[in-house]
Amino acid sequence: MARYLFVSLILLLSLLFTSTVFAVKPENIGPKIIKLKMGEKTIDFTHQKHQKLTNNQCWECHDKKNGKIENWNQATAHKICIPCHDLNEKGPVSCKGCHKK
Repeated sequence: MARYLFVSLILLLSLLFTSTVFAVKPENIGPKIIKLKMGEKTIDFTHQKHQKLTNNQCWECHDKKNGKIENWNQATAHKICIPCHDLNEKGPVSCKGCHKK
């Protein structure tokens, strides 16, 4: 029984080590900050921070693998940003959070 637990522990540790060492990195990490046009205003979007928060799951925001989000506008921002901010309880979710006068 002790041998079984020891072997299981070794297998678990080796799995954790290899998954950490060989973690997939995105091909294109993109810029640190992206200037997003929102009407007449521009918002500094922390792209690399968001990549880290989504564990490099680019499809969370992008339709395609890399590149600009197609048809970027207020409706797209509401569709992509608000549900994620709401779910993670981080970032602006109210009108005033993004639409500062």
